[in-house]
Amino acid sequence: MNNRKLTKIFIANRGEIAYRIIRTASRLGISTVLPVVPEEKDTLPARAADEIHVLENSILDETYLNGKVMIELALKYGADAIHPGYGFLSENAEFARLAENAGLIWIGPPPDAMALMGNKLSARKVAQKAGIPVPKGISGTKQEILKNHDSLRFPLLIKATAGGGGKGMKIAHNSEQLETMLDDAAREAKNYFGDQTIYVEEYIDNPRHIEVQIFGDQYGNVVHLFERECSIQRRFQKIVEESPSAFVDDNLRDKLSSQAVKLAQQINYCNAGTVEFLVDSNKQHYFLEMNTRLQVEHPVTEAITGIDLVEEQIKTAMGLPLSFIQEDVKAHGHAIEARIYAEDALNNFRPSPGKINFVKWPSPQMARTDSFFDSSVEIPSFFDPLLAKITVWGFNRKEAIEKLSLSLEQTSVIGITTGLPWLRKLTKTEAFVTGNTTTHFTTTYQDLLHKAIQPNGLKKTELLLAAFAVWIIHYRNENNDNNIWNKLGHKRWGNNFEVTLAHKTYTVKIKDGVYPHSLKWCLDNNIMDDIHNITFSSHNLRFYFREQWAQLTWYYTHRNELLLEVDGHTYRLFPGFRLNNITNSNQKNTEKSNIIKAPIPGKISKILVKKGELVNESSPLMILEAMKMENTLQAKARGMVKEVRISEGEQVKAGQILAEIDDKT
Repeated sequence: MNNRKLTKIFIANRGEIAYRIIRTASRLGISTVLPVVPEEKDTLPARAADEIHVLENSILDETYLNGKVMIELALKYGADAIHPGYGFLSENAEFARLAENAGLIWIGPPPDAMALMGNKLSARKVAQKAGIPVPKGISGTKQEILKNHDSLRFPLLIKATAGGGGKGMKIAHNSEQLETMLDDAAREAKNYFGDQTIYVEEYIDNPRHIEVQIFGDQYGNVVHLFERECSIQRRFQKIVEESPSAFVDDNLRDKLSSQAVKLAQQINYCNAGTVEFLVDSNKQHYFLEMNTRLQVEHPVTEAITGIDLVEEQIKTAMGLPLSFIQEDVKAHGHAIEARIYAEDALNNFRPSPGKINFVKWPSPQMARTDSFFDSSVEIPSFFDPLLAKITVWGFNRKEAIEKLSLSLEQTSVIGITTGLPWLRKLTKTEAFVTGNTTTHFTTTYQDLLHKAIQPNGLKKTELLLAAFAVWIIHYRNENNDNNIWNKLGHKRWGNNFEVTLAHKTYTVKIKDGVYPHSLKWCLDNNIMDDIHNITFSSHNLRFYFREQWAQLTWYYTHRNELLLEVDGHTYRLFPGFRLNNITNSNQKNTEKSNIIKAPIPGKISKILVKKGELVNESSPLMILEAMKMENTLQAKARGMVKEVRISEGEQVKAGQILAEIDDKT
C-alpha cells in the first residue's frame, strides 16, 4: 500500500482530547486546525493549535455533530486529514466515508469496520464468530421487544444499537420498568447518535468491566496492548481506570487478549480500537461492545507500555506499518487514571456547569494531567462534564494508589462543584485498595462516600473554620500590606476573631502550639484542639486536624474577591469575615415546595406532566438535559400541576421557574 503524505490535521473535536492530539502532531511536525466555540477561544487547545476557526455558535447539531460542516472546514483550511478524537462523530461510519470521499485521510478505522462494530447486533455476530460468549438478547421496535422479551430473564440491559459511552443504557428489573425505559433509551439514543434503534440483553449481575486495547495496520498486523479495568462507573460511564487489572490472572488475560485480536483480524481492523468485556465473579467473560476509536482512558495504556497511541494512529492512517510487533509490547508497572468531572456526587452526580476561577493541577513529577484549561474558564452546559484526567504510574498497584491519592490532594478547582472530594475518599476505601471493585461500586459505597465527603453538623464547620484560622495567621504574618484586612472589616490583630457562616457567627480563638508548625484552636470557648504539621505552598495550605488531613486553597479574583476552597466547596469571603458557600448544592432547600426551578442551565428534552394533572411527592415532572446527561426533575410535594411555564426543546437558565404545583389540592 502507498504511504500518504500528511502535513495538516483538522481536529473535529474539542477539550482535552483536542489538546492531546495537538501535542503529538506538533512533536511530529504536523500542523493542526481546530474548530472552537466562542466560549472556548482561550482554552489550551485553542492556544496550542496552529490555526483555529471560531464557530458561529455552540449548537451541537450545527457544529461538532454536523459532519458536513466539519469536512467543509477541513477542506477550507487545506487539511490532509481529520482526527475525530472521541465522542461526537468519532464512531460515525458515514462521517468517516464522507471524509475519505472528500480526499481526506481518516485517522481511524475503516468505515466498513466502524459500521459493522458500531451496530450492537452485527457486533455480536462478529464476536460469536471470534469465539467470544455473548449474553442472550433481542432487538427491534418497542412493541416487538415488549412482545418477545419473555424469552429473557430479568434484569435486562437496554442499549442503543448505535454509539457507546453509556448513552441510552438502562437496567430494567421488570416489565413495567422495561416499557418506560425503552422510551427513555430510544430518546437518548436519538439525541446522541441519531438512531433510536434499541437492543435488549440479559444483564450480567455485579460484573467487572474489562477492556482490551488493540491496534491494527493496513498490512493485516493486529496486536493487543493488554487490558484495562474500568469497573468504577456512574451512569454507565467510567470514572476510574487502571492497568493491569487486579482481578485478571494470566489465563484470563491471555484468553481476552487473543479473542480481541482474533475479532479485529476477521474484520480487517486498522488503527486503534477497544474490545470490551463483562466478567462475572467466576471469571466467565462476555462480549460487551467494541469502541472503534481512541478511548478516553488511553493514557493508562501509554503509561504501562510507553507507546504513544495518537502517534501510532497518525502513522497507520498514513499507510505505515505498526512500529512494533506483539513481542515488543511489554507492560511495566501499574497505572491508574481518575476522571475529574464537573458534577455533584451528593446529588446523583448531577452536572455542575459554571465559572471556574482558579485551578491547580498536581505536580508533573507525580502525575500526568490531561485537561483543556490551566486558569479561569467558563464550563458550559452543552458539553460533556469531563474537566481533566489525572494519570499516575507506580512500580506496583500500591505505589500507584498512593501517588493517585497524593495527586488528588494536590489538585484544586475553585468555583464549581466537582467530583474531586468523592475521588479522594474513593482511593481510601478498602474495596478500591484491595481491588475488589465491580460495576456496582458507586451504588454499593454511595452512603459511605457521601458521609465521608460531607460530614454532618459541627464537624464540617470546625474543619472549615480551623482551615480559615490557619490561613489568617499565615497571611497576617507573611504580608505587610493590611489593605485586605481593612476591606474585609477586620479591625484588630488579636488572636480572637469572629466569622459568620450560614447566618451564624462563631468566635474563633488561636494560640501558639507546643511544637513547630502547629497551633492551638478553639471554637466558641470550647476545649482547645491542636492543629499539627502546617505546611504552605502556592495558594495552598495543608494540616492535620481531628485525626485527618485537611487543606485549603485560596485565590484572589480580578475584582479582589477572596475565594477559599475547603473539601471540594468554594466559599467567598465578604467584609466582616462573612463566608458564603457558592458551590454547595446540597445545603438545605429554602425554596417553596410548589415552585419547580431549573437547578442548572440546560435544555428541557421532555415534559412528563400537563396542567391539571395530580402528582405525588417525587413524581417525575420533566427531563432537563445538560452536559450530555439527562436529569429528571421531581415534584417536592403532592399536588395539582397549576402551571407549566416552558416547552420541550427550550433552553433554560439556572434558577428559572419551570412549573408550579398547587400543594393545597
